[in-house]
Order: sequence, then C-alpha cells, then structure tokens
Amino acid sequence: MAKDKQTKKKINWRRTWRNNVYMLRFIAQVCPALLVFSVIGAVIDALSSFLLGTYLYSYALSGLQAGRSVRDILIGVGWMLVFAVVCQVFFRISSRYHMSHAPLVDAHIQRLLQKKAVEVELACFERPDFYDTYIKATGETSDRAFTVMNHFSNLIYMVVYVGATVTLIFTISPIFLLLACLPLLATALIGRRRNRIRYDYNMRRKEIDRQKDYVRRTFYLADYAKEMRMGEMWQVMFRRMHDSVEEMKVVVKQYGYKNMFFRYLFDLLFDVVVHLSSILLAAYRTLVTKTMLLGDCFVIINSLVDLSYRLNYAGDTILRLDENSLYIDNLRAFLEYEVQIPEVADAPAPDGFTALSLHDVRFTYEGQERPALDGISLTIRRGERIALVGHNGAGKSTLIKLLLRFYDPTEGTVRVNGEDIRTYRLSAYRALYGTVFQDYRLFAATVGENVAGHGGLSEGDRETVTAALDRAGMADKIASLPHDMDTNVTREFDKEGAQFSGGEAQKLAIARIFAASPEIVLLDEPTSALDPIAEQEMYRNMFAATEGKTVIFISHRLSSAVTADRVYLFEQGRIIEQGSHRELLALGGKYADMWHKQADTYLDGEEAHP
Repeated sequence: MAKDKQTKKKINWRRTWRNNVYMLRFIAQVCPALLVFSVIGAVIDALSSFLLGTYLYSYALSGLQAGRSVRDILIGVGWMLVFAVVCQVFFRISSRYHMSHAPLVDAHIQRLLQKKAVEVELACFERPDFYDTYIKATGETSDRAFTVMNHFSNLIYMVVYVGATVTLIFTISPIFLLLACLPLLATALIGRRRNRIRYDYNMRRKEIDRQKDYVRRTFYLADYAKEMRMGEMWQVMFRRMHDSVEEMKVVVKQYGYKNMFFRYLFDLLFDVVVHLSSILLAAYRTLVTKTMLLGDCFVIINSLVDLSYRLNYAGDTILRLDENSLYIDNLRAFLEYEVQIPEVADAPAPDGFTALSLHDVRFTYEGQERPALDGISLTIRRGERIALVGHNGAGKSTLIKLLLRFYDPTEGTVRVNGEDIRTYRLSAYRALYGTVFQDYRLFAATVGENVAGHGGLSEGDRETVTAALDRAGMADKIASLPHDMDTNVTREFDKEGAQFSGGEAQKLAIARIFAASPEIVLLDEPTSALDPIAEQEMYRNMFAATEGKTVIFISHRLSSAVTADRVYLFEQGRIIEQGSHRELLALGGKYADMWHKQADTYLDGEEAHP
C-alpha cells in the first residue's frame, strides 16, 4: 500500500530540476568541456538525422517530381553528405575525449563519497537505514552524472530534430502530427507511474543484491574460510542465498506484469495506431486523391513513426529526469548529511598533553535501553599506565570510542588538559592518540604504508618504519619478503603479496604505534593473538618505547595489568573497583577473584600471591 501511494505521488518538478542540475555540477567542476561537447554533439546529430533521414526524401523525390534539375539536386545532396562526414569526425573526437576524461569525474565523486564516509560519525554505520543510503549512494557515481548529461543532451536533440521534422510535416499536412502525438499523450498520462514502478523495482533489487553479495563474500573471503569448513554455516548461507532468490522472484512477479502491460500498450500505439494508420493515409492521398507528392509520402511513411517514437522518447526523457531525481536523493542525503561530530577547521589544537579526565560520563547506544557506560569518572595523567579490565560487554571498548570521539557522551564530559574535548579541532585531538583496536585491519597496501599510516614514504619515513618493525619483532620477517617493506599485504591485487598469521598481523598493527609516537597509546586487546610469553615481550617493548607517554590498555589477561599504575575493573558500564594491582589483590574483591582464577595458567605461585 505504501508503495502504491509513493507511485501516485505527484512529481516535485522544482526538486527534480535541482537534483539533475546538482549532478551536472559534478561534471562542470571537473571537466566542463564534456558538457560543451555533449551540447554541440546533440545539435549537429539532430541536424544530421533530419537532413539525411527525413528531409532528403522530400528534397530529392519531390524536387524531381516538380521538375528541378538533377544537377541542383545532386549538389544539395552532396552538401548534406559533407555535413554528415564532418559530424562523424566530431563524434570521433568527442568520444575519445569522453573516454579519457570521464574517469576524472568518477574519481571526483568517489573522493567526495569517501571523504564523507570518513567524516560521518561511527554511529551512522551502525544504523541500517543510513548504511542502506550509503550503499545506494555509492552506486550513483559518474554513471548517474553522465546519465543526467545524456538525458539533457537527448532533450536538446529532440528539440532540434522534432522541431525541424514537425515543421516539415506541418507543411505537408497537419493531420499527421495528431497521429504522432498519441504515444506522447500516453507517456504524459501514465509515464510517471511507470517510472515510479521501475524505481521501486530497482531499489528493492539493490537491497536483495546486497544480501546476495554478502553471502558470496562469505564463500571467497579468507576471513570466513575456516568457519565454513568447521560446521554447517555454509548451509545457513545457502539458505540465505535461496531466500534472496525467492525474494527476487516475488519482486519480479510484483512488478513484472505491470512493466509488461506498459510495454505492450506503447507497442500497440506505435505499431498499430501510428505506423499502420500513417502508411494507409499517406498511400491513399498519394495514389488515390493525388493530393500528396511522392517525396512527401516517403517523408510521412519514413519519419512519422520515427517522429512519434522521438516525441514519446522526449516525454519519457523528461520523466526520466524525475527518475534520476529519485536516485540522486540518495546521493544528496548522504553527501548533505550534517555530521554530528564535525571537523571545525578553526578550532584550537591541544597544547600537548597533561591530563585526561571523565566526569560522570554516561552513554547509551541508539536503540538500546541499558547504558553502555553509567556514571564513569576518572582522571589519567601524563606518563601513567592504565589497565581497563572486566568481562566482555562491560563497557571498556565503548570508553575507548568516547575517548577518540567516535561518539560523544549522552551525559557528562570528557576533558583533556581541563578543556572539553569537543572544543578541540577533531583531527588535531585524535592525533594525540595511537591505537590498536581489537578488530584492527591491515589494508591491501604495502607493509610500509600500513605501518606509517600514509603513502609517499620519504627516506625518514622508511627509517621510522624500520625501527617500528624492529620494536614490534617483525624486522626479520619483513626483511625476508620479496620487496621488504614495499611488499604488498595480502594477495588481493598482487600475486607476490604477503600473507601474515594472526600474531604477525597483530605485531604489524602494534608497529603503527611505534611509528606514530603519540602522546596517548590506546590498546584494545592488542595481544589477543599472541601467546603469553610473546605478550609479555610485546608489553615490555611497548612500555619501553612509550616511556613518558600515557598508555591505556584493555586486556583479558590480567598478567599485563601487573605493570599498570592503576587498574579499573568494569562491570555493566560501571567502575566497581580501582587501584594498583597489589591494592586490588589486597582488597580481595572481584579483581582478586579473577586474578587467582587466571594465575595458575601463566604465573608461578610466588607471583600469584605477592
């Protein structure tokens, strides 16, 4: 029912026009010559089509019948052919120019989308409606921009061609114009509904295609390979693919008959009403009543159906502008989204780092009733090592996200150097931190770029990366690769790319910290893929490399908390215990209980009971 209401909704022509012009601006900003070529090409293509496809019959045959000399007729035809040759040369040049410059437009739009994707807050990607809008927006890049350009070019073509042809047919007999306009009238009456149905179908199909694409990824991405072989999740994925196909069948059934009806109706109008009627009427007037010249008869028979198609196509193109607008709405909704945690260029940067504090901080994820953090207050000073411990879901990782301003607190404030972090320039504030997330990712780029966090490595950058790899215990491994630090990570785009184990990949992620040398180091389970011995070695290296820096780390292995200046134990979004490792053991609370349960697995008795 909602779909039908949407289908019958009147076109907002003002918004339609603005949306289509909005897309043309992308081309104008990058390569305005593409628009110039498009307009000129539409005009000369229309003139060429009219001269050679319509006017030539009337000019030659009617001229001969009227007694004009063959020489004069051939000269006129010759000039028409010269014009056609010039048009073809122009089209070749225009096509070559389009091929070489169209990718620039695509790159421009992609940059805008990618820049916006980085700017929007993390919460956006956790909302299905916003994520769907983003996926649909990414599908409306240069293809939609050039679709709009082609539609405007088609309209220019139609104005020139149809104007010339209508003028010629009108001089022959105005009654034929009425036949040619019947399909256009049908388009005006029902074309809008047809376009809405087509849009609804495409949007439903995109949603289903996203589900199918996810299933396909689970079968070819290495991230899922082991689980696929250890259980029956492949059957679950098969079922999901089957359900997607069944859903697609329902969608095709829902919209297929409607589309078929519209196609049949227009074919009937063109092939029977316009084509057959025009042939019979023109033949009758030429052969029976002798009121039409032979050349004019050829013009009517040859061009009337074509004119009818083009008139209808012109009407359909105008409605396609509305269809474009529906797609462009998705792109604009994403690009014009007002970022809730924006980068303010003239905001101040933190002047170094002295202290970080949280004051009665509360935070609840969208759609959740129970807060993920509930009344957190703490202060961390420069040079301190802080351990955040607790069971999964206790709020530790959420706290890290708030410190990095991926989210802002629902209540309370986070302050650095006594100032609310919302007053700082976002990029400058985040530059204080070096992070290794629990769900860290390595990119399909070189080892050096992954560690440095940027491309175009200078000689100084390479020295920094080398030192960072050495501290992370990966120097020998990287030196053994075919191209050292210039070796690509993964074989996504390079057959010689390096494949790393979980522990090796984690060491590379940690090497980023050594390379960045930030004021504050945030570690969210950074050593989960390492064995206890390697973990202890990594922490020793980390603490040595960050001497004088502030380190905040999350770890389920409490052995790492021994070296912390202060430990915070989280439970259900609250801090239930805090103090040094020895103080918490002496307290004999939940931390001590967790410690003694873990101690036997990695510590001797003397260390377990200090």
